[in-house]
Amino acid sequence: MQDSNFLNAKMYLLDGSFVSGILPYVEYDSVMKHPLWGSNLLFNDEEAVVKGHRDYIKAGAEFLTTNTYQASIEGFQKHLDLNYEQSFELIKKSVAICRRAIMEESFERTVQIMGSVGPYGASLCDGSEYNGNYIDKIDSKDLYNWHKPRIQALVEAGVDVLLFETIPSIIEADILLNILTEYPNQKACLSFSCKDSKHLSHGETFASAVEKFWSNDSRKQLIAIGMNCLDPKLITPLLTSVKTENVVFITYPNGGGVWDAVNKYWDNTQMYQVSIDDLDLWSKKGLKIIGGCCNTDTTEISRIRNLIDSYLSSS
Repeated sequence: MQDSNFLNAKMYLLDGSFVSGILPYVEYDSVMKHPLWGSNLLFNDEEAVVKGHRDYIKAGAEFLTTNTYQASIEGFQKHLDLNYEQSFELIKKSVAICRRAIMEESFERTVQIMGSVGPYGASLCDGSEYNGNYIDKIDSKDLYNWHKPRIQALVEAGVDVLLFETIPSIIEADILLNILTEYPNQKACLSFSCKDSKHLSHGETFASAVEKFWSNDSRKQLIAIGMNCLDPKLITPLLTSVKTENVVFITYPNGGGVWDAVNKYWDNTQMYQVSIDDLDLWSKKGLKIIGGCCNTDTTEISRIRNLIDSYLSSS
């Protein structure tokens, strides 16, 4: 039912945090304190974006993520003073920038491009993607209209795969996948934000979300489903909670530390590092794509590259 030929190897490596990858080339505040959270660099500092992508290719990534998690027509109009057409073209430009990085790095691995589509909650800049409360307040048509041009721009630019990421609820995922059906030749991954070892951030169970979207005949365009931006310790129980058969999973956890929301820093004293034993277990559960989210950089992606290579050579 899903496209089993698209992911024909045993495991693939996604890149890490865009913010962590870009920090060697830009000032911290220009990313972390900007309401577009780095997507502004598509307009302000293309060279830095290319360098960040190239570093992840060097680290061994097989999928690059466009710098569009926080990108939207409204956001670019408001914060970059662009018009509709300029905003649309800037989202498309993110794919061209990935292609440039791939071409310049000339790496021996095939590198494909995932078009990042973050949740509406990310644009609110208040952590809403980690509770999904906005879903209960916003009209579904408005949500559709907000997402549609972002997705259209990435599809027109020719991304290999769309990446619907950090999605906190089944409702928003359903809207995104309905838009996806308007582009029947486009493949996609769907990745949720989860608040604990069983539930999406909005409260639905992860298992029910997987059952709904992976088992539905109209969702043939999905190549993987999973979770991101979470503590790595939650991955095993979340995968184990799923009873749906033959699921292809994607996961890209945070760096393993715990975010101290009071003092605004990552507490790495409790850091959990993904191990080769984790890869073995997760692979048996159907994991095919792994990478990193917040607080993961090229060093961590390179480490996971080595873990994958060791795992594949021993299995």
